Amino acid sequence: MRLGHTYRVRKAARLLLVTGLCCVWLAACERPDNLPQLEIVVLNTNLQPVEGTAVALFDSYEEWVALKNPVQVWRKTGTDGKVLFTDLQEMSYYMYARFGEQDNALDEITISEPLVINQRRTITIHIK
Repeated sequence: MRLGHTYRVRKAARLLLVTGLCCVWLAACERPDNLPQLEIVVLNTNLQPVEGTAVALFDSYEEWVALKNPVQVWRKTGTDGKVLFTDLQEMSYYMYARFGEQDNALDEITISEPLVINQRRTITIHIK
C-alpha cells in the first residue's frame, strides 16, 4: 500500500511540474506590446534621399521652434535617406530635419495623427 501511495504522489508531482512548465512556456510566447516607431525619409527638391541629414523629434511646437529638448537624441539618415525612432509614446511629434543650409522649416513639421502601440509609421520630409 505504501508503495502505491508514493507512486501516485510522484505522478501527481510530475503532472504539476509539466503543467507549470507549459504555462510558463505559453506566457513567454505571448507577443508583448511594442512602443510606437517612427521612420522618417528625407528627400531633397529632386525627390532624392539625403544621406547624413540630422533629424530630431519634439513634443511641442515651442520646443520645435527653439530646437531645444528633443524627445530622443538627434539621429542621422543613412544612405537611403531614412532614420528610425523607436520606443516613442502614443502622441504626435514635431519633426525637424537639417542638411547643410536645407531644412524642413516650411514643410511637414508635425504628425497629423498620434503614433500607436505595435505600429511603425513612415513619414516623408522634404528639405529645401
